[in-house]
Order: sequence, then C-alpha cells, then structure tokens
Amino acid sequence: ESALLERVLKPYVVVSQVVPKLALAPLFVLWFGFGLLPTVLITALICFFPLMENTLTGLRQVDAQRLQLFRMLGATRLQTLLRLKLPTGLPAILAGLRVAVVLALVGVVVAEFMGASRGLGAVVIAAQGMMDTTLMFAALVIIAAIGLLLYQGCMLLERRLLRSHAFPLSSTARAREKS
Repeated sequence: ESALLERVLKPYVVVSQVVPKLALAPLFVLWFGFGLLPTVLITALICFFPLMENTLTGLRQVDAQRLQLFRMLGATRLQTLLRLKLPTGLPAILAGLRVAVVLALVGVVVAEFMGASRGLGAVVIAAQGMMDTTLMFAALVIIAAIGLLLYQGCMLLERRLLRSHAFPLSSTARAREKS
C-alpha cells in the first residue's frame, strides 16, 4: 500500500533473492548455531519473494471503476484493502502461496543439508556419505510426497477461499458456463 516503503525496501528484498541460499546456509549456521532457527531463516528467505511479488501484483489488479466507486463512497484505505483489493487479488496471492509452499520444502531440505542432524535433508546427506542409494531414494520419495500433499493442501484452501469470494455470474456468463 505504501509506494515509498516499496521503493525503499524492494531493492533489499531483490538482493536477498539473488544471493544463493546454499551459500548463506553455512553463514546462518555460524551466526545462529545448529537447530531450527537457521532452517527457518533460510526457508523464509526462499519462499518470501514469490509470495510478496504475487501479493503486490494481485493487490494492483483492482478494476479502476470499482476503486473509484470505493473512493466516491468514502471508503478508508483499510476498508478498500480488506473489502476490494484483497478479495480481487486473492487468486494471485494464492498462486504465490502455492509456489512458496513448494519452495519452503526445498528451503528446509537445503538448510538441513548444511546444519541439521535430523530431518530429511540430513538423511539425504547421510545416505550420500554411506553410498546408500536405497535410503537416499526413500528420503527423496518422502520429500516428494510431502511436497505433493502441501501443494494439494494449498489447492484445497484456494478452492474454499475462492468459492466464498466468487462474484455472482451474470445470466450470459451462466449460459456460457453451461455450454
């Protein structure tokens, strides 16, 4: 909502995305120790950008006439955001969430490669060190299954949210949908 804040912060966010996370993971382990915190930070860095970009894009996709109507009716910025921009931008925001969820899983596994003694990333590294391809494939299959479940969970959430925010169809649109 704030153009000034976006202009100030966006370059830093973009820079945080172009730095390879695999290079940051060892630094985070040094700075924050082993455990959950470096994993959460790496994961947040990986999945934040697509969600932010899709959210900003979605919030800007508001029909100009509807925005003008809200202004004419004296809606506050918060009312406009909550009652017009968020419902209109919801499809783009949820698409960003789908991407972010999959990337979050990648982030967790990458972070576990570097500094975890537990987790599927640590299992993959241990299996690689022991040349145990069966264990490695088992871990990869579990990672893939978790990714599919998370993605499907996002799809279910999207269907529910978009159904409750759907605009009534005109008679012409209903006729086209039936054919």
